[in-house]
Amino acid sequence: MKKILTLITLVCMFTLFSFAGIEWSTKTTTEGRKKGDSRIVTAHVFAQAGDLKQVFEEVSNADDFRMKDGYWLFKNNAENIYIVNDQEKSYMEMSLDSLQQLTGFIGQLVKIKILDHTIDSEKLGSETIAGYKCNHLKLTTDYTMKMKIAFIKKTIKVHEVKEIWAVPNMKGLNELNKTFLKKDFKTGFPDLDELIKKQMETQGEIGFPIKTITHNVQSSKKGKVKSDTTTTMEVTGIKFKKFPKSFFEIPEDYQKVETKKKKKFGILK
Repeated sequence: MKKILTLITLVCMFTLFSFAGIEWSTKTTTEGRKKGDSRIVTAHVFAQAGDLKQVFEEVSNADDFRMKDGYWLFKNNAENIYIVNDQEKSYMEMSLDSLQQLTGFIGQLVKIKILDHTIDSEKLGSETIAGYKCNHLKLTTDYTMKMKIAFIKKTIKVHEVKEIWAVPNMKGLNELNKTFLKKDFKTGFPDLDELIKKQMETQGEIGFPIKTITHNVQSSKKGKVKSDTTTTMEVTGIKFKKFPKSFFEIPEDYQKVETKKKKKFGILK
């Protein structure tokens, strides 16, 4: 389940941000009832002309996708996502098709159905966050997720409340790269993709999110709480500047490594 959520996080990150000549820092903190649910990820993000680079500075529970001394890189002029490891001086290259193929591999073992979903939105006026006047929106999503992992079946009821504070007229929004936004980032699970799409449609174009708080509760079919987490994401230190083209290039001495489906997703040993 955590491997699938990592993929969904990757997809959501790339659909949220694409600006020209802008940099900012993010801190994402997750707190939960279980020890393994709590984690912190801090990163510095740079974007320009459709290129995006997210440099990880602190990562709890690091994995092959998010690691300290590493970063994500999306190149607007290529159908690729790069996962770069500075410590090992290496990188993985995945085309959008490859991302779908990896999900397809998981799909051989994991089947997901989303049932009885509802999405409600509530506008909560405007508030000032970090000196910016923000639109405040609350999204409440309820659905039942039926999962089949090999021969194991699970039914999970999900209740999620997400509050978003977003700057509606942030400098750089008018420089949004239309080509980037048309890219088809998906998890590869049709029901999940449709749910994410409807959430984004309900959210609308509220602006640049500088703070989000997401409370997610997952329960069994009988109502027993299995997971209860609160994730807070905050953006700080927003700056506007011009980056040299080389800033979004992988160093020439870095070695390309192949993506190993079994190892990276931990489905099989």
